[in-house]
Amino acid sequence: MAQFDVYRLADGMLVVDLQTDLIGLDATRIVAPLRDAEAYAAFPGITPTVEIDGRRWVVRLPELAAIPGADLRTRIDSVAPLRDALRRGLDILIDGF
Repeated sequence: MAQFDVYRLADGMLVVDLQTDLIGLDATRIVAPLRDAEAYAAFPGITPTVEIDGRRWVVRLPELAAIPGADLRTRIDSVAPLRDALRRGLDILIDGF
């Protein structure tokens, strides 16, 4: 597992793994769901958008969750180029700026 990799869960939901690889804890991982950009509003700063396989997705940072690492089996992409935007969004979510 690598930070900023996107996985498809068994139920079909896409999530991005936000947890650092430096800690080495894979029992659980911190993830944010990706939601269809046509159905979910993007909020500047805290919900970056990304395109995967020609479809636009909103990374819903306010919906962070810890899930079993074993659930992250099917890697489909990486959003590493959005690293700075994701980190800024987490800063806004946690610190308010």
